[in-house]
Amino acid sequence: MTTINTVNTIPPDAMPAADRGGLWPLWSVLAVARFQIGRLLTPPRLALAALGVVFPAAVLWAAESISEDRLSREAGAMILYALIPEAVCMLGLLMTMCPAVADELERGTWVHVAVRPGGRRSLLLGTYLAAIGWTAAVAMSALIVALLLGVIRDGTSLAPVLIGLILLSCIGRGALFALPAVIVPKRALVASVGVALVVEYLAGFIPAVINQLTVSLRLRSLLVKWMGWRREVPIQMQLLIDTNPPWIQVTAVFILAAVLLLVAVLILEWRQFPPSEES
Repeated sequence: MTTINTVNTIPPDAMPAADRGGLWPLWSVLAVARFQIGRLLTPPRLALAALGVVFPAAVLWAAESISEDRLSREAGAMILYALIPEAVCMLGLLMTMCPAVADELERGTWVHVAVRPGGRRSLLLGTYLAAIGWTAAVAMSALIVALLLGVIRDGTSLAPVLIGLILLSCIGRGALFALPAVIVPKRALVASVGVALVVEYLAGFIPAVINQLTVSLRLRSLLVKWMGWRREVPIQMQLLIDTNPPWIQVTAVFILAAVLLLVAVLILEWRQFPPSEES
């Protein structure tokens, strides 16, 4: 007799029937997002989140101890940018977005997702929403703790800038990591690290057309613009930022995220996994 594994699978209401009318895809995505958030509320994941929250504050405290004085607003902005929109957001998305398909394959529940109408795209988009929501919450908590530490002069004025960068980092890079999650699900974490290093940090610092397709260029450009550093940036470094207004940078991130998610959804809808991978 064949037994069906129903433990830790996507719940039935995650892929609701057509009786919900034209909104059923949205209900499906939200149900998957809610389910994935529930998966993240475990002691090991919460411990990692707590570590991500306190790490930037610990680095700031160490920097203040070395300098023996409060950090300037400019220095604090650069440190927090490197630690939160870059490091914390990147690590959080690696941990939450990469297992989107691999978890279902390992649990043997992929077939239940694949046979439901719209199940594949709901799984991917719901996991994406959960990943950016969870990561943004951890990153913003880290920002609040770091600013409450009081080691940056006029540190509270940095909050709007960094909150905007956190949200854009999560939206853009979550979509970027969706591609390895559907192309090589069993090696998604390793592949995503490679993508982050090559695309975001290598290509992103090459003054050529290719860096226009990176999230890191948009975030750097917004940081320089919102902090009023445009005239202070050396001429050699101006090649590493985009001089277009902020609304273009923000729009570029949303367009890039939409294109990456569309490609990932199309790949996942087409992709077939042999039985050997569903174990």
